[in-house]
Amino acid sequence: MLKLEFCRERQARLLRQMERAKVELAILGNPKTIYYFTGALLDPTQAQAFAIAASGHSLLVTNSEPRECVAHRIETYTAYSLDRLFSRASVNAEVAAAVSRFAAHVPGPAAVEFESVSSGVLDALQGRAVVNLTPDLMEMRRRKDPDEIEAMRATTELTEAGYAAIKARLEPGMTENEAHVIMYEAMVRHAGTSVDLRGDFACGTRAITGGAPTDRKVQSGDLYILDIFPMFEGYMCDLCRTFAAGPPTQLQQDAWAHIMEAHELAQRLIRPGASCRAIYEEIRTQLDRFEPAKGSFYHHAGHGLGMDAWEFPWLIPGSDQVIQEGDVIACEPGLYSEALAGGIRLEHNYLVGKDSVTTLDTFPMDLR
Repeated sequence: MLKLEFCRERQARLLRQMERAKVELAILGNPKTIYYFTGALLDPTQAQAFAIAASGHSLLVTNSEPRECVAHRIETYTAYSLDRLFSRASVNAEVAAAVSRFAAHVPGPAAVEFESVSSGVLDALQGRAVVNLTPDLMEMRRRKDPDEIEAMRATTELTEAGYAAIKARLEPGMTENEAHVIMYEAMVRHAGTSVDLRGDFACGTRAITGGAPTDRKVQSGDLYILDIFPMFEGYMCDLCRTFAAGPPTQLQQDAWAHIMEAHELAQRLIRPGASCRAIYEEIRTQLDRFEPAKGSFYHHAGHGLGMDAWEFPWLIPGSDQVIQEGDVIACEPGLYSEALAGGIRLEHNYLVGKDSVTTLDTFPMDLR
């Protein structure tokens, strides 16, 4: 869980950004962003809003009062009632009315998280200058604070519990669905509660494109790519390991060694100020040196990670971004071919420091 002391620091950064943008009011609607600034882990299926004035005074509008949060005032709306009819429209109207009452006391330009606030909130701001706050928020969220790293490590640990379980029990004849259940049970046991588990559970040649688990049986000699990106208490990890169903062939071992060299390259290249495009190109060049699967690396080399599975920066040829200290980057080089009985993708989550990177994950990358 996020720490309130860091939420206060993040609010201070937001207020400084508001001052630079010359706005008097900021309004957020994304439950993840609200959690980032307030520490209130809210129901993402319900309407939520957070408003903060340049003075620092703030309002949280939510369906259920949180245990703790950094907000001066909390207003709860009627998300469920036996006394009157309710709907998504009535909920949005209540949220908009609460935000409108707060905004009425804060004249001047406003910054809004456009992608997540309701039209009613925007209507309440008619007559004043309004700017989109989302691009600034995306950049602000790149540099991870200590409580965010702690949350991501917790998600990583339960994912690694899942890897340990399936690695010990993977065998030919097992279905993809059975593999999924083994991992999920181990992760829930580790977490002590339910876990939002998403990822690729396709094995053999199906793993080249990935997908949800099916009744397909693991064949002897298959490589099983398990690319897992669960959510736990607001934060994600994105890890991939590849396991062999039976003794790996020499070709599979050679491909594995080549991908491990790509990670060694990534660890040297990922530094503050480095070009994301250049990092992608060097990793791609390294992977294409493996002739049996040359040209098979079809996807990104990596991406930012945090409360969302895909954040900035992107290690792609179309990126003009540079690495920043505090980024967490999921780096995932891979090689694929039918000759490999699918392929191999191995993924580390790297925390970018001033002069080096640190892996947030520790589970071994070997095939067996």
